[in-house]
Formats: sequence, C-alpha cells, structure tokens
Amino acid sequence: MSVRILGVEFYPITFQGALNALDWMITRDDNCTRLVVTANPIMVMAAQRDQAFMEILENAHLIVPDGVGILWAARKQGVELPERVTGVDLAYALLRKQPSPRFFLLGGKPGVAQQAAENVTHSIPGVSICGTYHGYFRPEEEEKVVEQIAAARPDVIFCAMGSPKQEKFIWKYRNRLGAKVGIGLGGVLDILSGTKKRAPEPIQQAGLEWLWRMLLEPKRIVRNLALLEFALRVQLQSWFDRTSNKGESHDAQAREQRESDTIY
Repeated sequence: MSVRILGVEFYPITFQGALNALDWMITRDDNCTRLVVTANPIMVMAAQRDQAFMEILENAHLIVPDGVGILWAARKQGVELPERVTGVDLAYALLRKQPSPRFFLLGGKPGVAQQAAENVTHSIPGVSICGTYHGYFRPEEEEKVVEQIAAARPDVIFCAMGSPKQEKFIWKYRNRLGAKVGIGLGGVLDILSGTKKRAPEPIQQAGLEWLWRMLLEPKRIVRNLALLEFALRVQLQSWFDRTSNKGESHDAQAREQRESDTIY
C-alpha cells in the first residue's frame, strides 16, 4: 500500500527491495536512464513550490524514503514504511556490487568527483569508475557534459548536484545520457571524497544525520526551516483527514438510521 505525503507517493520498499529494483534497472537496454530519487522532507517541500519538480517526482522510476521525517509522515496517515533507504547506503552497496557496473560520478566542487573516484578505486577492489565531472558547470556547458557522460558509456550515474537540480538534469537528458540508472545523491560525493564525514553510527541509527549536518554547517539552519513547515503541514493534513473521516462516518450512521426508521 502506497502513501502520498503532501502529493509525493511513497511505496513500502525495503533497502534490499531497492537494491533488487536497481539490479533489474541495470539489466535493461532500452536507451532510457531510469531516475531514482532519494527523497527527504526538504525535497517534498521543494516540490510544493516547484510544479516541474513535482511532475518529475510523479514520473520517477523509483522513490525511496531517505529521512525519518518521511517515515513519521507516513505513520501519521496510518501507513508503516518499512525503513529508511538512504542515498549514501545505496551508493556504497552499488559500488561494492560484483561484477561492477560502470559508474560516472557527477557533482561536487571541482576536484571532488575525481578525488571520490580515486578513494573508491583504492578502497573497493574491482570497482569500475568510467568518468567524473564537477557539478558547477554553467547552463551553456550542459551539452558538453551530456556528451562526455554518454561517451563514457556508464551503467550508473551518481548525480550529486543538490536537489532539485540533480533530478531535473537526469530527467531532462534521460534519453541521451546512455546510462541505465541515474541516482540523485546530494552530498554523497563529498563523503566519498573525504571532504566531509558521515555522522557517527549511533546518530545514523537515530535518524539524526540532518541535525549532525546542521551543527557542522550552521548555514543549514535557514534551509532546515522547511522541516518545521513540513511537520506542520503533515500535522494539518492528518487532522483534516481525521475530521473528514469522522464526518463521513457520522453521515453514514445518519443514513443507516434514516433507512432503519423507514423500514420499521
């Protein structure tokens, strides 16, 4: 049973289920780069103000819940999503896959993707990185970037340019990139390159990586105000749904009573 959270649909997928779906996508050969979205509450809020982004989310080939806020919002609607499926965990699992797909790393500041490729190559035997490019290219450079990616013949693109830019790029060029899968991964290349560190395991388990990042980067505080708005809107939607259901239940009882009175 799927659940819509402020218009964005999530299915009850597990981490292993997501990997199985990715394995299937990598076997396809239909000249389409399938878009995988690792969605969190801030992205859901961005889609409220960006209709083009909302339409992309509607048509994405796979959306996974990357954030405890998504699991909480689903529970408010009476649906239990099995677990968080984070982009960084998916990235590491794919990089360790053998035989290795061909990966193209796109994003980060100049030099970050290249450093990430070097680190991954040294730490994961047999991994295949077929190309890299930074994420600070200008709009007029897009054609060059698309051509370079296609020429590298990747199976999987790790696109880490921030949302919704990364999802829009993959979606716009999905029939030209030549890859089987394109995954929006935010700051994953910063982690792979060693530019930034992932939160300690206990903080990850508690679902507080967003707080860890905010403490390390105070400028995120303004951006994370969207989390408060997300929580308020989910609470309001939950209240509205309960009120509507009570009203419908009351109306149904009233109809049944009238029918009973008519019969007897």
